[in-house]
Amino acid sequence: MLQRQAAPLREQAVEELRRRIVDGTFRPGERVKERVLVELLEVSRTVVREALRQLESERLIRIEPQVGPIVAELTADQARQLYEVRAALEATAARLAASNRSDAEMQVLRDSLSALSAPLSPVTDLLEAKRIFYDALIDASHNTIIGEQLDAVQARVSQLRLVTLTTPGRGPKMLAELREVVNAIEDRDADRAYSASLLHVQAAAAIALEHLNSLTEDQ
Repeated sequence: MLQRQAAPLREQAVEELRRRIVDGTFRPGERVKERVLVELLEVSRTVVREALRQLESERLIRIEPQVGPIVAELTADQARQLYEVRAALEATAARLAASNRSDAEMQVLRDSLSALSAPLSPVTDLLEAKRIFYDALIDASHNTIIGEQLDAVQARVSQLRLVTLTTPGRGPKMLAELREVVNAIEDRDADRAYSASLLHVQAAAAIALEHLNSLTEDQ
């Protein structure tokens, strides 16, 4: 049920449905019935349809004639392109953070990395901890436009982030990669921060693309 005293219901509905797509509650290829969403969110069908149109514009939902809304799936080529964009955005944010961050912002970034190092279960807690880390990175970069664009890309690869984050052995490697990014930012080494961030995203992309290719081979 949505909170009626906060943001407009349409915005709340969009946020709640986006969250359920990102955390894997609604799976890629799954049909999402309007009637079920009306009951789930306790809002009107009009609000649900407006929210679905917004998510369709974000390419998280596709509307199939005679079928209705379906959670969008990614092809391997689409995923490759999205990870290329994500790499460019994150690496640029890291470079800017190394130049622009304040001492207070550096401490927040350090704290968010420490939170990622703690045991986190279920995976939704890990996704939330990573979101907080990236928020801290964007704040330190002093470039909110990069943050807005990165949010859109992250949402579209959300289904694959669940795969990469839960791959055996990925956790320690991810932390080591992010620690190198944070250390470079603390040292104000912009080039090193950029390179370390690129390597982090490229490692995640390799796992995601291997997963998608394996699904294609199984079909």
